[in-house]
Parts: sequence; C-alpha cells; structure tokens
Amino acid sequence: MEKKNLLSFVKETDLVKFCQEIIRIKSVNPPGDELQAAEYVASVLRKIGLEVEVIKHSPTRASVLARLKSSRKKPALLYNGHLDTVPVGSEKWIHDPFEGALSEGKIWGRGTADMKGGLVALIVAAKALAEARVPLQGDLIIAATAGEETDSLGATALAARPDLGPVQAVVIPEPSYNDLYVAEKGAFWLELTTQGKTAHGSMPEMGRNAVMMMVALIAELSKMTLTYKEHPLLGGFSQSINTISGGVKTNVVPDNCVVTVDMRTVPGQDHRAILKQVQDLIADLSRRIPDFKASVKVTNDRAPVETSPNEPAVQTFADIVAEVAGERPVPKGVRYYTDAVAFVPVLKAPMIICGPGDAKLAHQPNEYVEISKLVQAARIYTLAAARLLQ
Repeated sequence: MEKKNLLSFVKETDLVKFCQEIIRIKSVNPPGDELQAAEYVASVLRKIGLEVEVIKHSPTRASVLARLKSSRKKPALLYNGHLDTVPVGSEKWIHDPFEGALSEGKIWGRGTADMKGGLVALIVAAKALAEARVPLQGDLIIAATAGEETDSLGATALAARPDLGPVQAVVIPEPSYNDLYVAEKGAFWLELTTQGKTAHGSMPEMGRNAVMMMVALIAELSKMTLTYKEHPLLGGFSQSINTISGGVKTNVVPDNCVVTVDMRTVPGQDHRAILKQVQDLIADLSRRIPDFKASVKVTNDRAPVETSPNEPAVQTFADIVAEVAGERPVPKGVRYYTDAVAFVPVLKAPMIICGPGDAKLAHQPNEYVEISKLVQAARIYTLAAARLLQ
C-alpha cells in the first residue's frame, strides 16, 4: 500500500479521543492501580482486532499484551508503553490533571507526555495497520505495562514469557519530542543507614550520634572515586545524595539516620563492584571511628542499555522519522531509564526511544502533549511497523 493511503488511516480524532479517555483514568504510581487503564487499553485493542491478554499482577495492577497477527515469516516488532504515571504533586494546575482538557492545540493532564500520549499513538498505529489490512510478515506486539515509574513490574513479567520473542526491535515512546534515542543510563540507588544510641540532648556524651556518623559517611562517599569510561552518547557517571532523615526530637541524640543516593551509570560500569566499594568504605570507617555503625541497601538496580546507531532497525526508523518530520534524527542517549532495561537484555533486540511528549514536561505540573506531535508520532509508528514487518 502507498504511504499516503496508509497514513490516511491515522486519524487525529482517534488520537484525541483515546488520549483524553486514558488520561481520565487515574493510574498514579505509587500505588499503581493500573488495572482500569489496562482494561481500557485491552478493550480498544480488541475492537481493533488484536489478540489481547490482560496480565494481572495483583487485584489492582495489570499489564496488557496484544498482537496484530501476521504470517510470522519475520520476527515481531515490540511497541511498549507504560500505563502508570507519577503523582500530581501539591502545586495547582491550570487544568484538572485528570480531565484531559483540550486547549491551545494540546491535551493537558498527568501522563500526557510521560507517556500515555505515546501509548495512544502506538495503539492508533496498530489501528491504522489493521484497518488498512496491511499484510504483515511479522507480528506487531503492543505491550502496555504496569510499574515503569518504580520497578518495571509489568515489563519484567512480560519479558520473562517464553512466547514473547523473537523480536527485531523494541520501540518505546518515552517523551523525546519525536527525536530518536538508542542508549539510556543505568540507575543504581542506595539507601545508607547509620545507627547510634539515644541519649538526653544535654548529655550527648552518653549517646552515639547517628547523624554525625552520617556526616562522616557522606564526606567519604563524596570523595570516593568510581571508575568509568565516558560514553559517546550518554556522557559520564553521576551521583546525587537526594534525601536524608534522622533523629526524633531536638533534645534527643539521634540513634538513626538514613540517606538515599541516586547513581546514574554508563555502559561498562559494574553495579556489584560499586556496591562492594561502598561496603569497603563503611568497613574502613568502622575501623577508624569508635562505635561507627552503618549499612547499605540497594533499592533500585537498572543496568544501562545501549544499541548501536548503525543497527538496521535504527537506520530504518531514522529514515521514517525523516520522511514524516522532514529532518533525519541523529541517534542520541538519554539520562533517564525506561522499560527497555527489562526487555532489551532478555530479547537481545535493538532499542529505539521515540515519543511525542516533551521530556521537560515529564513529572512536572501542567503536563501536556501537542496534538500535532501525537499525529506525527502515530504516523512514524505506522510506517515503521509497515516497513519493518512487511
């Protein structure tokens, strides 16, 4: 089918309707509550004609796995978007975050950019291919996943299924303003705890101050050298101490202090080696400081993921972005992580991140997605699937 004829099946009215409807379904994580959003996506995909399965993770949490069936002469193409959003926050929004308001050529609401808008564009692409009766040689798989904002619960469960692969690429519409990314940093989060002994604030010598222990630990952590090789798309390693809590009262010597550390890693770094370095640092402080007691716990462990920009699927996708958007993107890297960390290592497939949202709006108040970018994204996904699966 000619490109012009195929793209006539991508309807702006579908994009707006589906996006508004899914924005009105709250799926804030924590706690998640993605079940209703999953059931909505499943119902739309069934009407389109896909084979659909809702995978429940708990009574209130679920993911969706759907296939637009083919002759299966080629590997499938996996389109993955997540169902959960971050919380709204305390700041007052211009529009109700769960209304899906239309204004200024934009759809407003929590998740429009990150990434329900992108998920809807994937669905509309599948609808266009189904309605146009494009003869596919590989399945188009739509995976709508739970838990990306915390632990990739849904993606991890789906990636473990023996019937998922093989796939020739994993496409994820995280907010990129329809630019193209092929690498993402890893995330390694640590929780450091120091433990002391309480005492009356007027007699500090009778206690062991956990906050002051943490001061010493933070000072050493900030001086610790972690080796890495600068990555051409991702840059270097970063570390940020982002929360701290300790003590119970002004007149009580604190017996506990907890700090969380956000480390963003690049390919080549070993998270186990980093943990060992921190454990050795704690052991050294225990030898040097009387009564020093500390522990470390890993709370998030996501490896960096990268795909060569020269991969054929990446080059084909870049060609299609150029056809639709008018400019050929140069593949880049992103600092955030995605569900790719669950899918790509298991499926051994190239990763492509390209989505209609603006990354600067992710997790921000007054989030929106431009309707023109939604249409552009749906056209890109439609042509990409037709090109790669025919």
